[in-house]
Amino acid sequence: MDDLRATFARFGSLQPQSADAWQGPFPLPSALAAFYAHIGPFGETINAAKGPCGITIPGLEVWIPPLQRLWAYQAGYRWNGNDGEPIGDWPAHWLVIADCGADPFILDIDDGRVLFARHGAGHWDASGFAADVPILMAALAAAGSVYLDADEDLYSDDDDGGIRPVHREAALRAVAAVLGSTHEAELFLDAMQ
Repeated sequence: MDDLRATFARFGSLQPQSADAWQGPFPLPSALAAFYAHIGPFGETINAAKGPCGITIPGLEVWIPPLQRLWAYQAGYRWNGNDGEPIGDWPAHWLVIADCGADPFILDIDDGRVLFARHGAGHWDASGFAADVPILMAALAAAGSVYLDADEDLYSDDDDGGIRPVHREAALRAVAAVLGSTHEAELFLDAMQ
């Protein structure tokens, strides 16, 4: 886990965060408690009233909130952000732990798996994405590290402006090393494009 912390430190400010920072109505799941206690994505404080902003994984644009904002982050998924009313089709055992352009990474509290869903479809159709929180975070860190190292060469100069194939292939290899399969790594990276 020390290697993972060192990698995450490249993406933004880290600070160990105890479960006391959790503001939800149920106990913080143990996998998240361990992640925030040891890795602690915190980010910079841009607005003192809101506190730290969390971190974003380079090239993937996956945002991970600091623990103190994790419960409030459920707005728009678990409840309506305007009126606070529960969203009917959101299962009580789902907890959004990160997002990629508002597409949520969801911890299934019942079994520890991480799911992924696309927003804007009118209903949530989440599917399995990672076996657990540590695997998700290790795979995100692997790809993010490759993309961060690419620096200004990451994106193509052509019309699509996408990630250059050489860097995508390097990220694919890095994620495959975590997930144990090139096919799974392709699905992982494709989901965030």
